[in-house]
Amino acid sequence: MMRAALACVLAAALAAPAATAAELPLGPRSLKERRVAERVAPGVKWTRIVRRGRGDGPWRINVLRVQSPATLDAVLADGVVPGREPVSTMAADSAAVAAVNGGFFGSEGLFDGDPIGALALGGSPITDPVEGGAPLELTPGGVVSEPVGGRAALILAGGRRRRAAVAGLRFAGNVEVGARRRLLDGVNRARGRIPSCGGRGGDTPTRRPGGAVVCTDPSELILYTPGFGARTRTDRDGVEAIVRQGAVTRVREAGNSRIPADGYVLSGSGDAAEMLAVSAPVGAIPVVDLAMRYGSRLLRPGAYGAVVGGGPRLLKRGRLKVRTGPEGFSAAFAARNPRTLAGVARDGDVLLVTVDGRQRRSVGVTLVEAARVMRALGTRNALNLDGGGSSAMVVGGRVVNRPSDGAERAVSDAIVVSPQASG
Repeated sequence: MMRAALACVLAAALAAPAATAAELPLGPRSLKERRVAERVAPGVKWTRIVRRGRGDGPWRINVLRVQSPATLDAVLADGVVPGREPVSTMAADSAAVAAVNGGFFGSEGLFDGDPIGALALGGSPITDPVEGGAPLELTPGGVVSEPVGGRAALILAGGRRRRAAVAGLRFAGNVEVGARRRLLDGVNRARGRIPSCGGRGGDTPTRRPGGAVVCTDPSELILYTPGFGARTRTDRDGVEAIVRQGAVTRVREAGNSRIPADGYVLSGSGDAAEMLAVSAPVGAIPVVDLAMRYGSRLLRPGAYGAVVGGGPRLLKRGRLKVRTGPEGFSAAFAARNPRTLAGVARDGDVLLVTVDGRQRRSVGVTLVEAARVMRALGTRNALNLDGGGSSAMVVGGRVVNRPSDGAERAVSDAIVVSPQASG
C-alpha cells in the first residue's frame, strides 16, 4: 500500500502543470519571490532568485543563461585524472567569467578525484578512424572518462554540433590491432574496477548503473592517456602495450607502465591481455575509436565541443522525465539536496543552475522539484549534475552560492563559461 501511494504521489507531481516564468514551482504561491539579474559578459546573464515566506522553503537559486557569443567548455582539475580542485581555481586558470561544478567523481584511495561517467574536454584531438582511417592521435583534451551506461550527459556545442544537447550515453569504444578487434572497456580508470557499474560485458554483479556500487571484471581493455598522469598504476596481472606516435614501441607482461607524453598505453587483463600479447607486437599500429552512443546514433570525438556526464535526466522535450531507477540512483539521492543542474532551452541557450540546500536559508530540492524548476526557467531538456557539497557556482571569480560544506569542495571537473574570443 505504501509503495502504491508513493507511486501515486510521484505521478501527480510529474503531471502537475508548470508555473509561469514569473514564479518558480516551489512551495505555496504565497511565498515572496525576488529576482536580481546581472549581465556578466556578452551572452552571459546571471540571475539570483530568493523564495521565502510562511510555509515550505526557503530557497536560494543561482541561474546562468549562456548564449552566443559566449562559449562553454569542460575542464579537468589539475589537467589530470585523478585530481581535484575548487571550481573557482579551475575558472581562474581558464580565464572564465563563470563556472559550475561538473560530473560525479570517486573519493577514495589512489582514484580520489577520478571522474565517474562521460567526460570529454574541448579541442578534441581524435582523428576519426571511420572517416580519416588514421590511428589515435593524442594531445591535451579529448575523451578522458567513458560513460556510465545510459546515464544522462550534457553535450556542448562545437565541431559539427551547433547547439548543446542532453542525451543518455553509452560507450561504444573499440580497438583494432592486427587482425583483432575488441571492445574498449574504459578510459583512464582502474583496470578491473568499474565505479557505479554500467560497464560493458562480464561485469559483476551487474552491467546496470549502480550508484555507489563498484563492479569488477577480470577481463578488461583500458586506455590510459597522458591525462591520467605519469603511470597506469595497474597491477602485474596483465599485458600493456606502450604506443608512441601511433605505433607500439614496447609490450610488457607487467603493470604500472609509464605513459608516454606523445602516446598512450593499452592495458589488458584476461582475453584482452592475450589479444595484446599476440596481435600487438612492436611496430603494430592500433586504431582506437572512442565513440559514444545515444540511441542508435554514434557520437564521435570531433563532433562536439565537450561532454560532461551527470544524471539522472530531468526533462525531455519539455516533459518531466526523472529516470532515477534506470540510471542507478537511490530514493535518498532523489530527496531534497543541494543541486547543480543544466539544461538547454528551445532557442539553444544553455542554463546552468545551482540550488543551495542543507541549511536554514535554503532547503534544497528533490529531483522532481528540480525538473519542474528547470522547466519553469525555460529549458526543454535538462539533467542533474553532481550536487550536495560539490555544488558551486563562480561568477567573476567569486563563489556566488553558499556550498553546504561551508566552503568550496575540491571537485574533479567543471563547466566553464568564456567570453567571446578576441580577434
